[in-house]
Amino acid sequence: MKNILFINHSIRDGGPGRSLYYLLKHFDYENFNVNVLIPDKKVFSDRIENDNLNINQIVNSNFPENLKRQNFKINGKMISILPVDILINIFRLIYLLFTLKKQIKENKIDLIYCNGTLAKFFGAILGLVYKVQVVWHVRNYQKNFILHYLINLFSKFSCISKIICVSKSTMSQFKNKSKCMVINNGVDTNEFNPTYVDKKLRKEFNIDNDKIIIGTAGRVVPRKNFKHFISLGIEVCKKFKKDCLFVLVGDTPYYFDQSLMHELKQLVKDADLEDKFIFTGYAERVESYISDFDIFFIPSKYEDPFPRVVIEAMSLGKPVLGYNIGGIGEAIDNKINGFSFNLKDKGVVDYLLELIEDEELRLMMSYEARKKAVNNYDSRIIATKIIDNLKLLFS
Repeated sequence: MKNILFINHSIRDGGPGRSLYYLLKHFDYENFNVNVLIPDKKVFSDRIENDNLNINQIVNSNFPENLKRQNFKINGKMISILPVDILINIFRLIYLLFTLKKQIKENKIDLIYCNGTLAKFFGAILGLVYKVQVVWHVRNYQKNFILHYLINLFSKFSCISKIICVSKSTMSQFKNKSKCMVINNGVDTNEFNPTYVDKKLRKEFNIDNDKIIIGTAGRVVPRKNFKHFISLGIEVCKKFKKDCLFVLVGDTPYYFDQSLMHELKQLVKDADLEDKFIFTGYAERVESYISDFDIFFIPSKYEDPFPRVVIEAMSLGKPVLGYNIGGIGEAIDNKINGFSFNLKDKGVVDYLLELIEDEELRLMMSYEARKKAVNNYDSRIIATKIIDNLKLLFS
């Protein structure tokens, strides 16, 4: 039996945390003992415990969910004091680096598996200090110059044995690709099956079955470009007089500026189209909402590595529209399971209108989207690929 320590700071049900959950759900517990270091017990832990997975959870508050994690409270409310919060969290990580020695020895850790940006850097130092081999699972593309430099510098550490990248775009950030390989994110296509999902959106918001719903989902942060989604919706409703609904599923995590959601709602209010837009807020079971969409639109214009929400929508049989950048363009087969367009394309609204008006095209793309998700991205297939590569490290 080999002993693995997974390091994961995505515990609220973001993409990295959900991807790791699906890996652990289908993991090889006959050949591996699994330990997971997390900052707190939230959605990620709930899912592990509900599935009765044989995992030793190491909960340590010195491992922050984010370097900007708030440390001060006034009148019962957490407040942000930057850069003090960052400095405190860095000192906590240094303290954790030395206090983890006991767990690493007691659990006889053979491999450290890093899931997330902070986890990669911390895990690399941990592996270097305690002479344990490390695997990085890279789920993002570092545009920041300093982080881009550091990720390439740390990747040269002798303890880094393998770098699993979720897309070709993600792998392209590494100058030396000798340790790199591409394994896409996975989705449980049984869980995200349109036939069996408990649909909630139309029921909860009293939406007629014949109303076309164009939807999107994700963390409401600037780089996700949801302002573009709102602008397209306003254009479709006002200029082209289409009677449809635009739905945004998601909220803004506490460690981001909270003003963006208000700004999006204000745009809708100023356009006098509040009856055409729905903001659901955070949804723990996002599939219950996406399953009621007719069309899924991902508005990201940055190099989104390989967004989970795209393959989740595909698994639910939704045609997907998105820009051909990052991992988005790798998932969408243009004119087959959706529309993929370049950043300068002026015809985005035309693609959307075509799908709104052509039910036969929507159904064809829906079938192809589901088929590709099942054949290429099912979490069992993805887990098997990862496990096989981990076994090779010990062969």
